[in-house]
Amino acid sequence: MSAPTATAAPALAARGLGWTVGGAVILSDVDLDVRAGELLAVIGPNGAGKSTLLHLLSGVRRPTSGTVELGGRDVTRASAAVRARHGLGRTFQTSSLFGGLPARENVRLAVQSRRPGPLSVLRGAQGRAELAEADALLEQVRMAHRAGVAAGELSHGDKRKLEIAIALAREPTVLLLDEPMAGVSVEDVPPLVELVGGLREAGVSVVMVEHHMDVVLGLADRVAVLHHGRLLAVGSPADVTSDETVQQAYLGEEL
Repeated sequence: MSAPTATAAPALAARGLGWTVGGAVILSDVDLDVRAGELLAVIGPNGAGKSTLLHLLSGVRRPTSGTVELGGRDVTRASAAVRARHGLGRTFQTSSLFGGLPARENVRLAVQSRRPGPLSVLRGAQGRAELAEADALLEQVRMAHRAGVAAGELSHGDKRKLEIAIALAREPTVLLLDEPMAGVSVEDVPPLVELVGGLREAGVSVVMVEHHMDVVLGLADRVAVLHHGRLLAVGSPADVTSDETVQQAYLGEEL
């Protein structure tokens, strides 16, 4: 799939985005567009503000300056739940699953969460429909064979896949992934790479914070570099890795 054109309307946009705590500037004046159907990778040294950027985009934290737009809608003051209803999905660095429940039930509850009201064990036609959708999502993330395994007993790589299935259950148009390869075994990386690439092929815009540079360079349409809370560069993987300013910021680290 070719990269989206620059004229496509942004699926997600940050304008002058910043977050300051007690006089400490954590993120400052970030302007960033995520195009429809694009995979945008966000890289930078530890402490650069990458996770903070995802927190501000997803509504986990409120910015102290700037705005966030989702599909052209200003969601700057909207909660994370409201943004989720408007099509923004999110995974986190730390797994947050119902460890004692089977993978299938974790996904079914995510499917059910699209409806108003408390989560519950449903029977009848509604319950069967939710289970069928959960099964389809597990198939999409290549976890159908693990549907009956308790989430807490899954490998770290399978937990990452399950988290993506749960995020997809909300039918997002934009999905934020916070270091999906972190802590994953070497053998689990290729299936996850294929899965993340498939999200873009399915039309979901993806913003991925990731330290695994082979993954970034192999998947990303564009790369955004954060350094000391500021956006240092945005461009194609080739342009960013050949940028002298980026190279100096990484103190010669091979990208």
